[in-house]
Amino acid sequence: MIVNWKQKLSLVCGIFVSFNLYADTLHALDRIEQVAYEYAMKQAQASYDNPQIAMDSLDNRLRLQACDSALDVFSTKGVVGLGNQTIGVKCNSPVAWTVYVPVKVKVLKLVVVANRPLSSNKIITQGDIKLQQLDIGSLQHGYLNSTELVIGQTLKYPVTMGAVIKPNSLEAQKLVHRGQQIMLVAMAGQMEVRMSGTALDDATLGQRVKVKNSTSKRIVEGVVDAPGIVKVSL
Repeated sequence: MIVNWKQKLSLVCGIFVSFNLYADTLHALDRIEQVAYEYAMKQAQASYDNPQIAMDSLDNRLRLQACDSALDVFSTKGVVGLGNQTIGVKCNSPVAWTVYVPVKVKVLKLVVVANRPLSSNKIITQGDIKLQQLDIGSLQHGYLNSTELVIGQTLKYPVTMGAVIKPNSLEAQKLVHRGQQIMLVAMAGQMEVRMSGTALDDATLGQRVKVKNSTSKRIVEGVVDAPGIVKVSL
């Protein structure tokens, strides 16, 4: 069969029109991605400052009939939190369909990390740590956002360079030790009375500890005020 150029042109145009008509019946994937992004961002902004939403494109082989009503958008967890989330996008008419869009909610904050390798029982100094901006959604075991909360604390276990200093990796430095000769300080009006004593337990700053008065042999309880110093009430 011989096909002339007019027939070829007619055939090509027919295929093109048919393709366009078919494309018009499909819902644009980028629109689905957009509504999922907007929903995740709005939800995240309600709980966090300056959140970021990362998402992958939907598979371009996905074919969904165009929705003639507003898309319903929802979180499969009920509330959009940090880290990996799944946003559902649903059409009810003319054909019901639901597609799930994976997103990741990131919030960058300055957190305390080790500036060099640190050993266990190390009392942390200013040079041992620094602040670094990290995604807090990936810090499942917590973090600290101020070096003042870390300096002077003791590490329970070794920490590698660049590792996040976790709250549960620290313990307050003991300022008073069991059996240590300490100074008891008592206030009587405007007068300060100082006495020596022996600590009966270890204690950190602000912690209560029992002390045996070296002179009276009485056992009193006070609050650690500084290294080797316990304040008591008269």
